[in-house]
Amino acid sequence: MKVGKVVVMLLVVTLIISIPFQSANAKGYGDKLRHGSTKNVDMNALDEIDNVVEDAIENEVTPGAVVLIAKDGTIVKESAYGYAQKYDMGTLLDHPRHMKKKTMFDLASLTKVMGTTQGIMKLVSEGKISVDDRVTEYIPKFGQNGKEHVTVADLLTHTSGLTPWQPTYLEAEDSEDVLEYISDMSLEYETGTDRRYSDFSFMTLGFIIEHVTGQRLDQYLMKEVYGPLKMKDTMFTPPDKLDKKIAATSWGNPFEYKMIDDPNFGYYVPEEADDFSDWRQYTLVGEVNDGNSFYANGGVAGHAGLFSTARDLAVLGQTMLNGGSYGKTTLYNESTLSTFTKPQRFGQGYGFELNKSWYMGDRHSDSAFGHTGFTGTQVIFDPAYDLQIIVLTNKQNNGPLESGSYPSTGGLSKDIANLVYESIE
Repeated sequence: MKVGKVVVMLLVVTLIISIPFQSANAKGYGDKLRHGSTKNVDMNALDEIDNVVEDAIENEVTPGAVVLIAKDGTIVKESAYGYAQKYDMGTLLDHPRHMKKKTMFDLASLTKVMGTTQGIMKLVSEGKISVDDRVTEYIPKFGQNGKEHVTVADLLTHTSGLTPWQPTYLEAEDSEDVLEYISDMSLEYETGTDRRYSDFSFMTLGFIIEHVTGQRLDQYLMKEVYGPLKMKDTMFTPPDKLDKKIAATSWGNPFEYKMIDDPNFGYYVPEEADDFSDWRQYTLVGEVNDGNSFYANGGVAGHAGLFSTARDLAVLGQTMLNGGSYGKTTLYNESTLSTFTKPQRFGQGYGFELNKSWYMGDRHSDSAFGHTGFTGTQVIFDPAYDLQIIVLTNKQNNGPLESGSYPSTGGLSKDIANLVYESIE
C-alpha cells in the first residue's frame, strides 16, 4: 500500500473517531424542531383528534384549545380550535375571539415543571445546589416549627409536610411577606411520610432559586432558559399590549372565593372571604388566575404565573427529549434530567409527574413524564418514543359548574394521547 493511501485512511479513521457519540433515541443531539407530516415519522394520520376536541368544545368542557404533537423532533400536528375568549363575566360575546396556534395561555401549575423545575435542574447540573441540601442552607429562617430538616428533594416530590394551600394574600402583600408566611408555617404531616401536592413547596423552590442566583425568578428563567432557547412568547406578567394574543380564563376568582367561603369545599380557612377587598370582578386576560401568585407575589411565583404558547413549550419539551440541549444551547446535563424524570417517592419524579393515565392515556411508556395546570393545560413527554403531546385549553372561560368547580380537561388529554399512541406504527 502506498504511503499516500495510508495517510488518507488514517485521516478518515481520525475523523470518524472524533465525531461525538449520539444516543440512538435522540435523532441528533440538540436537534431543533421542524415541521412535517405523520408520514415522515411513521405515524398514521391524526385527523380523529379534531373530532375529539370539537366534541369537548360542543359539550362545553372548554371554549377552545391548541394541540401540538411532535415526534422525532418533527411537529406533525399543530391545531387551534374554538375561541380564545367566548365570554366576558358570563356574557356571551357578540364576536368571540378565535383561538390561534400562537395564542398564549396561563399555564397555571405547568409553571412548576416548565419554569421552576427547569431552574432547579440547571442549578443542580452546574453543581450550585443539590437535591439533598436542606432548605435552611439557602433560607435559614425557613427552619422553624419542625421544618429544620426539609430538603430540596422533599419540596420537589411534594413530601415536605407543607400544607397544600392557604390564601397567603389575606395576610401577605408581597413576596417578602409570603416567604415570612411560609417560614412561620408548621408542618401538616411528618416530612417524607406522605405525598400531598403543595403549592407552597414550589413557592419555596422559587425562593431558593432567587437566593442562589441573586435574581428574581422570572429574570433568572428568562436569562438562563427562555432567552437562550428563543422562547419569545414565554414569560411571567405579560404586558397589556399582548392581551389580544392571550386566552381569557376565569370570571374573576370565584373558585378561590369559594375555597375560603365554603368549609365543605375542601379547605378550612378561618378568615371570611368578604373581608378581602381585592377580589377581581372582571374576566382575566393576561393576569395569572392563581391568587397566591397574583395578589401576594406580583404574578411571579414558583408554583404559578407563567404564560406561554404550545410552540414555545414544544421547544423546551424537545430540549428535554434531546437530553438537555437544543441546537447549540445546553441547559443541563442528561444525567440530571434522567434523575429528575425517574421515580423518586410515591411514584413522583423531581417536579415531574409519572404514570398518570388520567391525562397521559393508557399507552405511554414507563419513561413518560408530564404535568397539568388548573386552567386546563397538559404536557406529556415520552423519551421512549421521542414524543411530546401538548394540550392547552382555556376551560375557565366557560365559567364554573354549579358545584363551583370547573370541568376537567384530563379526559380530553387522555383521549388525544391514546389516539397519538395508536397512530404510531
